[in-house]
Formats: sequence, structure tokens, C-alpha cells
Amino acid sequence: MRQTIIGVAVLALAVAGCHKATNDPRVNVATGVRSDSPGNNIITRPVTTFVSVLVGEGIEVNDLKERRTPEGLLEVQLSGYNHAVSRRKFDYRVEWLDADGMVLDSVMTKWTVVSAMPKSSFAFKVISPNARAQNFRINTRPNTTVE
Repeated sequence: MRQTIIGVAVLALAVAGCHKATNDPRVNVATGVRSDSPGNNIITRPVTTFVSVLVGEGIEVNDLKERRTPEGLLEVQLSGYNHAVSRRKFDYRVEWLDADGMVLDSVMTKWTVVSAMPKSSFAFKVISPNARAQNFRINTRPNTTVE
């Protein structure tokens, strides 16, 4: 029995190590966005994280592209896949950074809702407010609005 438990633990660690996540540090996918869970508290978090990694449910970011428009604005496109069997809604916010890494003030820096259909790809594109934007950060959070 003890060997079985140890074997399951080793398998869980191996599977967790194989989980593919975005390699770009500018994108932060929050816990409630990337995994389906009945709850996210100290008791259920280890179990739901294990199941999410094992089953592969939730949002995966698999591509991030950027380019300059003819006007000099920075254009960013994030693409991903919803592995869950249900529609996933989450919010994202882009912070635009100047050449010194300082956040550019903009009315465009607000939380925006994305809806990813079950077992399908999704993408969204954003454009910087001005040509001073040299870099960016994308943050996500679970969407808690009730329909």
C-alpha cells in the first residue's frame, strides 16, 4: 500500500513537470483562470491542482506575437486553447511600458473580459495607446460575473 502511494506521488510529480505553460514572463495566467476547480482553498487546492495538471483542464497560452504598426504603435496578439469541457471566462489587463520600464498611463489599461469556448482555441489582440510603448505586461484574473 505504501509503495502504491509513493508511486502515485512520483507519477504526479512527473506529470506536473510535463505541464506546458507560457514561457513569456510578460504573461501572468492566474490560478483561477488556468484550472477548473470546485474551490480554491487550502484544503482543496492541492487536489484540484493535481487533477487540473493530470487532466489538462483550463486555459493554456501557446503563442504571443508582437509587431509595430505603420504608425509606430505596438500590437500584441495572445493565442491559447481552452482544455476545459466548459466555457471559460476570464479578465485580462495590459500594462504598457516605456523604454525605461515605467508604466504608461492610459485609459486603455482596464480589465477586459475574454470568453473561451470549450475545447477550442481563442485569441485576442491589443494595441498600445502611443508609440512610446516599448514593452508590455498582460495580467489575468478569474471572471466572477454571474450571467
